[in-house]
Amino acid sequence: KTQERNLRFKNSLLKDLSTFINPEEFGDIYNINGLDIQAVVDNSVANSFEKAQIQGVFKATAVVYIKQGNLTPLPLINSEVVINNLRYVCRDVQIEQGVDILTLEMMEQ
Repeated sequence: KTQERNLRFKNSLLKDLSTFINPEEFGDIYNINGLDIQAVVDNSVANSFEKAQIQGVFKATAVVYIKQGNLTPLPLINSEVVINNLRYVCRDVQIEQGVDILTLEMMEQ
């Protein structure tokens, strides 16, 4: 019974994930490192002036949610990631419940 319950739970998560990343819901098609991929890009999370680190430089942060396995290989920390011709630096990569989560940073003067 426990295995059945776990399987139902995992199938439910995958269904929710498909809805979340679906272009008709929250997702969109982005060109990421030369591949057209369904993803959710959240630009609202941590955009701020980093006065303590660099005076006068704006750091735009984006968090990208991609269905696990759709972007291979995953970027390495501090490597370049290009999304729709905008260049970012990968600051973090996490894999959670079938989702690859990239935290990216774009430096602008």
